Amino acid sequence: MPNLSKGASKILGNLLGEANKIAREVVLQRGGGGSQVRHLQHLADKTLGEIAEWAAQGDSAARTAIKIIKQAASKAQKYQGK
Repeated sequence: MPNLSKGASKILGNLLGEANKIAREVVLQRGGGGSQVRHLQHLADKTLGEIAEWAAQGDSAARTAIKIIKQAASKAQKYQGK
C-alpha cells in the first residue's frame, strides 16, 4: 500500500486496500461498466491512491472519480439485467 496522506486515506475509506490498483480495473472489478470508466476520463489509468491524493488537494475531477468508483457496485446491482 502506498504512503497516503491522512486526507487521501479518509477519502478512499473502504477502498483503501485497492489504493495500488488502476481506477479502470477497480470499476470493472466492482461490476461497473464502460460508461462509468468513460466518466473517469483521463483518470481511468491512474491508481486510486493518486486520485485520492488529488482529491484531498481539492481536485474536483478526482473527487468525482472517487464517487463513481465507490458507486460502481451499487449501480451494477441496481441495473443488473436491465
